[in-house]
Amino acid sequence: MNLPLVIAWRYLRRPTDKLVSAVGAVSILGLVIGVMALVISMALMTGYRRDLQAKLLGGNAEIYVYAPAAMFRNVTEVQRAISKVDGVIDASPVLVQQGLVSTETLPTGEQIMVKGISPLTNASSALVRKIVGPPQAFFSRSENPYAAIGSHLAARLGIKVGDTVTVTLPTDQGGTLTPRSGTFLVGRVFKTGFFDFDAHWIFLDITEARRLALTDSANLVEVRLAPGADLDIVRERIDEATRRSLSVSDWRTMNRQLFSMLKIQQLVLFIVIGLIVFVSTFNIVSTLITTVHEKRKEIGILGSMGATSSMVRRIFMWYGTFVGLLGTVIGIVLGVAVCYVITRYELVSFGPEIAEVYFVSSIPFINRWTDLAAIALFTGTVSFLATIVPSLRAARLNPSDALRH
Repeated sequence: MNLPLVIAWRYLRRPTDKLVSAVGAVSILGLVIGVMALVISMALMTGYRRDLQAKLLGGNAEIYVYAPAAMFRNVTEVQRAISKVDGVIDASPVLVQQGLVSTETLPTGEQIMVKGISPLTNASSALVRKIVGPPQAFFSRSENPYAAIGSHLAARLGIKVGDTVTVTLPTDQGGTLTPRSGTFLVGRVFKTGFFDFDAHWIFLDITEARRLALTDSANLVEVRLAPGADLDIVRERIDEATRRSLSVSDWRTMNRQLFSMLKIQQLVLFIVIGLIVFVSTFNIVSTLITTVHEKRKEIGILGSMGATSSMVRRIFMWYGTFVGLLGTVIGIVLGVAVCYVITRYELVSFGPEIAEVYFVSSIPFINRWTDLAAIALFTGTVSFLATIVPSLRAARLNPSDALRH
């Protein structure tokens, strides 16, 4: 039997003094609040980064191949060469251009990005399926071809499914840029939760986009990789397959600054909130000092019975460690529960103005085991260090002096 452990646990369960009990409860509560804040803040940053990454990859490809000029000379040949590369499951030519959309109620129009895609070849993307809906809609034989419009953009334009819009693109006619317009039927109003798509993009069938832009080619090939494929290796293979004549990029390169900034923010947030946990451990010090003062008689009795100063020191180190562990466990459990409720009911969501800054309309709070383990290790270590000085003070008490009180 570990006697110091048993005595420390008894002191924690059955404090004989109301002041000691109150100070102990306050120290545990302070630690719970600090740990809970740390769990929630780490879940916020992790959820935001994962959600942003998932939406970027869901609506876009892992690798992008650009033409050195405005358009590919032979996009079919490029697509065929890329498709043969190991690790590639889909290579889809797309046409992306900046344009203008206008309606009867808004003749001046809104600046947008138009993306011409093939709904059938892009069906492997979950986000694209969410955007375009049933692929057959884009092949409607109605008078006007279909277009998919983001929910925020549709709200600004004051349109709904079934209305018509006019899309205008700049076209190159003999070296001169000339605007060319087409009328489209709104076949779908999508909401992805990714503000950039929902507020600035219109998706068309690539055949209609080419007809509007007066071209039979594309200016971008989006490449999707097989699960588990190494991004760097596949990118190098694509570069070799295209004889290094095209520009090859990937989603990490295009968003490197954004995700580097998020990692730095998460680290800074951990340090700042960690200071709250560090400060709350001073409550453990005050609890131990008060307990040592209240238990002077018991310390004297133990010393007179042969307990060494090392045993007395371990008693109060165990006591402080128990306080730290209790506060840590309760804080982690409450923090995880709060994160679940926030994510389940989407309590952290933004309007269009804020979503435009943060790129997403709502943020899930995701707890990783690594984050929870790091928080538990940090809090446990700090709590243990807080027990050293009061425990040494208790060990230095002279049994005769303690019994005199």
